[in-house]
Order: sequence, then structure tokens, then C-alpha cells
Amino acid sequence: MLQGLLGIFSGLITPVQTAVNTRLGRSIGSPLRASLVSFSVGLIAMLTLTLLLGPYPLIPATAANGPWWMWFAGVFGVTFLTGNVLLLPKLGSLKTVIMPVTGQIVMGLLVDAFGWFGTTAQPISPLRIAGAAITLVGFLLAVAGPNLRLRPAIDRPAGGSENSGDSEKSETDGKAVHVPGSATVLWSCAGIAFGMCSAVQTALLGKLGVALGSPVKASLASFVVGLISLAIVVAFVDRTYSLGDALKKGNPWWMWVGGLLGATLVMCNAYLSAHIGTGMTVMLVLLGQVGGGLLVDRFGLLGVPRKPVAGIQYVGVLVAIVGIVLKAM
Repeated sequence: MLQGLLGIFSGLITPVQTAVNTRLGRSIGSPLRASLVSFSVGLIAMLTLTLLLGPYPLIPATAANGPWWMWFAGVFGVTFLTGNVLLLPKLGSLKTVIMPVTGQIVMGLLVDAFGWFGTTAQPISPLRIAGAAITLVGFLLAVAGPNLRLRPAIDRPAGGSENSGDSEKSETDGKAVHVPGSATVLWSCAGIAFGMCSAVQTALLGKLGVALGSPVKASLASFVVGLISLAIVVAFVDRTYSLGDALKKGNPWWMWVGGLLGATLVMCNAYLSAHIGTGMTVMLVLLGQVGGGLLVDRFGLLGVPRKPVAGIQYVGVLVAIVGIVLKAM
């Protein structure tokens, strides 16, 4: 019960962190550089916490017995983060959420079913599959519910596509971006793959936490590797590490705390993955993430424009809860 609440709590952190980093990104002028700052703050926080809590040595001898790939948790986290930045202008905000969520749930189920990455195998059963499917449907309703419209065939142009020609239209920041149909399929598949990276990161964090004897140390290691990886990405994409207007007066102080929130999320994932499995951790975190996102939209928290929340979105959250309960049975 407490572990379930911890998973939901860690998920609630995500939309808050997103809003904070978005505000920081506006001041810096780049979401990637904002994430780099966030990683830096998180690394400092985790290093401080590790030095205070111990135990020493910081890297125990048991770490040498762990598999080499467990140290790449941070790389998968940065891949997921960078992927979302790349997806948004290609697919629009809606698919940028839906595709990774699908990948996270599917990979979480596979990791648990086959015992990948050193996890304890949990054989697939019809009930588990049904639970995962119902959870996914619930999340889709919660995220995309207001956008679901049943349009009569007469409204569609010849050929059955809502968009003429071989292109689809993605909406991002109010601007229409035309993406060829084949490219949209490829980017959608990439979105699922990026979501899978997030689930893999969760599994690796659990393994790393066991090897290091502490989820705090696992989080620190993940942040070190992640920061290095993200710095390389920024060097190639932005070609500058400028902070833009972030240091000017008038900016809210809270835009700098995204790293602290991220560190808390990573620690929770490292602990939960080792105790309740990757699949359940992913689902609980997503539940908190979606629920928290609806709250941020509903009340316009942290400078986010207030948006109405439709009843079908609340229904989606309830459906997701039912799916998670079935998955746990």
C-alpha cells in the first residue's frame, strides 16, 4: 500500500517538474539547456545527500559484481528526455504523450514477464495482460479524451484520410507542421521506442540500487552519467551552453528547483523498481503523472495556462486505476 502511494507520489512530481523546467526553458531559450541545468542541480543535491547519509565507501565492493549495463540508466533517461523534445514538432503534443506512454507500459510488461535486466520474472497471465491493456486505455482517455471525436465519413476527403495528400498535420505551439505520412509512422514508432527507454531506465535503476546498496547512490550514479550524456547532446544540438536570460532579475526562484524534483523521482523509481517490479512502478508513476497533469491544467499551477478538464479524463484515471489493480492481482 505504502509503495503504491509512493509510486503515485513520484508520478505527481513529473508534471510539476515539467512546468518548472518549461519556465526555466523560456528564460534560457532552450529546453535541452534547461534540462542540463536541472540535471546539474539534481546532481549537486544527490551528491550532498549521499555524502551526508553514506554509508561509506560510497562505491561498495559489491558494485563490482553488478553487470556493466546497469551504469547506463542515466543514458536511457536522457534518451527519453531528448526524444520528447524531438517528437513534439513532428507529432504534436498529444501523440508526444501517447506514444511514449504506450512504450513504457509495453516494455514494463515485457521486462517483468521475461525477467530482463536481472529482474524477477513474473509470468504473463491473461489477467496481467488485461490489466495492462485497461491501464493503457485509461491513460489514453485521460490524455486524449477531449480530442476524441467521431467524425462522419462525409467530413473526410476521398481516400479516408483527414488530411489531403500523403501528409499529416501536427499541432505544436499553435503552428501547423506538415509531416509526410510515412515519416509520421516512423516518428510514432520512435515515440514508442523512447517510452521503452524510460521503462528500461527504471529497471536499471532498480538493479543499480541493489548493487550499490542504496537508491540514493543509484540516483547519484544515474545523474552523473545522465549529465555527461546530456552535455554531449547539447553540444551537438544547441552548440552553446548559454543560460540566456535565466540569471536576470524578475525570474521566479522556483524555476531552479526542477533538479530537486527530478532527483526525488529517480530515487523513488530506484527503490520501487527493486521492490515491486518495473511494470508496476511504471504504471503507478504514470498514474500519478497523468493525475498530476490534470491538476496542473485544472488550476493553472506554476504559470501553466488554466485548461478545462473534461469528465472523460477523470473517467480515464479511474479506468487506469482498475487496470493497475488487475495487473497487481
